[in-house]
Amino acid sequence: MPDRDADADVIAGGREPRGPGLVWLLVLAETVALAVAVTVAVHYRAAARGLHRGAPSTATLTSPSLPDVSTVVLALPADGTVTGTVVITTAALPGAGRGQFTVSAVITGGVPGTFYDLIGNDCSTADPLPDDVWATGLAGANGRADLVGYAWTGAVADRYWLVLDPSQVNPPPGLSGPFAEGRAASFPAGQAPCVPSS
Repeated sequence: MPDRDADADVIAGGREPRGPGLVWLLVLAETVALAVAVTVAVHYRAAARGLHRGAPSTATLTSPSLPDVSTVVLALPADGTVTGTVVITTAALPGAGRGQFTVSAVITGGVPGTFYDLIGNDCSTADPLPDDVWATGLAGANGRADLVGYAWTGAVADRYWLVLDPSQVNPPPGLSGPFAEGRAASFPAGQAPCVPSS
């Protein structure tokens, strides 16, 4: 019969290991950038191979246009006891009207066992409610949550907004700006998210 108490006298000390947090978000951003670069390289390599295999002499290979990839790290405006950091990663070809972006975050001070979302939308009237879920995550026993984002495609010039949900403040503070350009600014609690900053 196996001894079920074999590990009962093992004592562990020191700090409890923390999750990957912001480092994980930065690794995710770099992975997205690498995936975009590899996709573009494969495309242009295939085009070059076509030229070497006897493609018509009128075919020309244009110099590759790599997407501009950027990552910005912003403080999420405090929402009662909840604070956090938002990471926006963008990729767009130079001069393109549309780009891709991902929004992720790490929050602390949340209610353990609560799912938190970064919700928001386009400031234009082209995308009416309901609001989109930019990122989501579950708060652990220590109130910390990694909110993992989704890839979105949007107009580079459009302004977008996001807030934390659920919020202890109504209407909550958040971030707004041209996310596809990798820019955003905070707005305070009680202010409409798409009011231009003065």
